[in-house]
Amino acid sequence: MLPDDAKAAELLERLGVDPVDRSTTLAARPDPLEHSALWWVLDRAYRALRVGMGVPPAGGGWPALPVETGSVGRHLYVWVGLAALPYVRRYHSDRDVSDEISWASLATLGEELASARRVTGLAGLEATWGMPRIFSGVSYRLGRMAFDRQRPSPESPEHPVLAVGQCGLNVHIPGSGGRLDPHACEDSLDQARAFFPQRFPEQVAAFGCHSWLMDDQLGAYLPESSNILRFQRRFTTFVDRELADWAPLEHIFHRRYEGTVVPALLLDDLPQQTALQRAIVTHLRSGRHWYNRTGWMTF
Repeated sequence: MLPDDAKAAELLERLGVDPVDRSTTLAARPDPLEHSALWWVLDRAYRALRVGMGVPPAGGGWPALPVETGSVGRHLYVWVGLAALPYVRRYHSDRDVSDEISWASLATLGEELASARRVTGLAGLEATWGMPRIFSGVSYRLGRMAFDRQRPSPESPEHPVLAVGQCGLNVHIPGSGGRLDPHACEDSLDQARAFFPQRFPEQVAAFGCHSWLMDDQLGAYLPESSNILRFQRRFTTFVDRELADWAPLEHIFHRRYEGTVVPALLLDDLPQQTALQRAIVTHLRSGRHWYNRTGWMTF
């Protein structure tokens, strides 16, 4: 059962969804008869959330639905979240998660909708990595940053930080938090150190952050006092290195480009108002690339 339009509008507002996205969501309500194939997807995603409540997922997020599914397809995952909302709220309550933290975590939905609209010019969501974690009680917004629980490390000695059976917390930097103020970051990490051991059984041993902000090439452009570099220096072990020119283009400029060489015309069109913006463009103009890396630090 999906909430009716009045209840859905109320919940969407509570979830931080912009009025524009609220309107398009309500207009894209799926119907079990008219949209039978999409209803099948909605039902399976909803059931997966119910069955997996509180369990860190093993794989990726929800894939983008075919373009042919139109606005209903682009808003389908929003309706999945609304359908699962009572259950994740109950899960939060059972684990003594405050209403403030609960709603702040779930309000990531509003941020994802707004971000997708800025980047694509279309209302709704595409593929989403975070939604299954947020609406299954795995991811939490604690101050400036958000954290989600990982599965225990496998029975192998290959992990650079975690021993067999230990877990890490993925660290995310929401776009809505403003500057990476060091005091706000430290407060957020301290909240995580207190929050997770009290509510979940895993032995958390480390924080991990997978982001282009972990790219050590930023040090060649930003001053030592940069909040980004100060955040990066919190991490002591770095692994992985995957090409990710798309990441700064999307997160800083809200532009979508997934090719191997960013065209000069696109770079010419980007604003150059901050040191970070200038660094991103200068680096790409020189023919070099930005990379996602994973940084680890002890819990």
